[in-house]
Amino acid sequence: MEGKSYSSASSDRTFPKDSIAGRSGDDARAARIVVAVYGTPSPLSSSSSSSLEKEKPESDRPPPNEWARGVGFWRCFIGLCIPILLSAFEGSVVSTALPTISQSLGLGPNSSWVATAFLLASIICQPLYGQLADIWGRRYLMMMAVVIFGIGSAVSGAAGNGAVIIFGRITQGMGSGGIDLFAELILCDIIPLKKRGHYVAIKAAIYALGTTVGPVLGGVFAETNWRWCFGVNIPVCVVALVMMWMWLQVSNGNRCAGQSVASQLARVDFLGIGLLTMSVVFLLFALSAGGAAYPWTAPVIIGTGAAGLTGIVGFALWERCQWCGNPIMAPHVFSNRTTVAAFIVTIIHGFLTYGFQFYLPPFFQAVLGATPTESGVLILPCTLTIVVLAAVGGPLLARFGKYRLMHRVGFLLMATGFILCTVYVDAKSVTLWIAFSFLVGIGSGIIVSTTLPTVLVELTDKENAAATGSWAFLRGLGSLLGVAIPNAAFNARFSMILPSISDETARSQLSSGRAYEHASATFIDGFGTQVKTQIVAAFSTSLGVLWILFLVLAVVGTLVTFLERQVKLRKDLDSDFGLKQRSDEASDI
Repeated sequence: MEGKSYSSASSDRTFPKDSIAGRSGDDARAARIVVAVYGTPSPLSSSSSSSLEKEKPESDRPPPNEWARGVGFWRCFIGLCIPILLSAFEGSVVSTALPTISQSLGLGPNSSWVATAFLLASIICQPLYGQLADIWGRRYLMMMAVVIFGIGSAVSGAAGNGAVIIFGRITQGMGSGGIDLFAELILCDIIPLKKRGHYVAIKAAIYALGTTVGPVLGGVFAETNWRWCFGVNIPVCVVALVMMWMWLQVSNGNRCAGQSVASQLARVDFLGIGLLTMSVVFLLFALSAGGAAYPWTAPVIIGTGAAGLTGIVGFALWERCQWCGNPIMAPHVFSNRTTVAAFIVTIIHGFLTYGFQFYLPPFFQAVLGATPTESGVLILPCTLTIVVLAAVGGPLLARFGKYRLMHRVGFLLMATGFILCTVYVDAKSVTLWIAFSFLVGIGSGIIVSTTLPTVLVELTDKENAAATGSWAFLRGLGSLLGVAIPNAAFNARFSMILPSISDETARSQLSSGRAYEHASATFIDGFGTQVKTQIVAAFSTSLGVLWILFLVLAVVGTLVTFLERQVKLRKDLDSDFGLKQRSDEASDI
């Protein structure tokens, strides 16, 4: 049998007809990986090679550099879809149910922590997960993340006070962060960049579907029993675990083979993780508590804000110093302009998409008088549009590779939508606001499945884990800031308008950062016509500040796209963590 040449991201290797078992070292491992990824039967011996050749003519085999999908690929892909859907659902379900949950548990100014605790835990765990994935592989860590997510769901659903539900949401977030990161890593490991757009689009569509269903079911559960927002996840987690145990058959790599557990863990950048975690927590506390639980000039707010910024600077210096052997955000990942620009695009897109979807339901309830269920339905045009365009954007990227143009068009459409939200902030027409949110959804959907391929386009497949870990963290950070910063802006503006409300009881209930908790038609309808009009105007004006903030960031995002270079997407794949090949998967699909 003639030897075949397979091109990788870093080198060209030729595998002659002798058996893989007869080779040694890196060549043997590389041969097995290429065989697993391309779905081609292993040339175990000359005789077996001949028999396989008879079964499958040369003309029917994938030529060099052509990627093929076997049964194992589809099993693996399907096994990833359910936990992705769960993670997305849980990130958005509280947007319509939070006012009800807050009133039930008496959360007051701490109500935003039900959302931010989930996002915070999700992002601060991802750098650690990224390094562990390079040591122990992806499969068992992915399953562990689903277990953690299920435990957090049970705790949140059974919570009887604010402390317990926030703890449950932190646990959920730890699981969700792992699910999101490991799913992205596995897709990067088994699909070459040129072909990845189609499957990233499917994954993004599933994720967007979760964010679409979340607000609708959140509204339904808020009017029946809000605990189902979390309890519904538990049986689905069990199904997901069974499917992954059977179908998620990916290699664990061998980068740390033969090393003790202590030696393996010594590779983890615990100091960097600690610095980053404390910095984000301090900054988030300052943004959430400032203007609500404490005045902005309070020493605790100034101190935590300064500590957070100092920690970020210290983290950046540590990651670049010679004593940091394995940085969680490797400097070489930020070594080219396109990757850095794509990271910034990722942060801004996460901020705008999550922030808009989080604060639009309270607008529908407080300003337009919708019920929680109705607000979940009214946001569907935005979220469903993201689902559809996420599914379309990936194939378009794979076909044309024009990520820079897609980013630019997406941000311009989002900016147009936010301009309309700002100009018509006092409009009470449901139709108008559906149209505005639809336009924002179009822009977001065009971008959503293109950010990670853009991050990776000028990097090698060997840098997948480092780059994807950084991307997942920054995407989550953008989503987190999309809740925290608008929350601070909303509270600050509402506090300024509060004296214009003539009813003392209403002012008391809406003071000290508790306005979001009472952003519901049920609360507002309890007052007379004059006071009701004043409260609605206060909510409309305060939320209008957020539309302006989103507009400014959409313009910044558009400008950042001019820093991206247009690079051709590569077609080959060179990963240590590809699919395992099984005997019943010899035929390609």
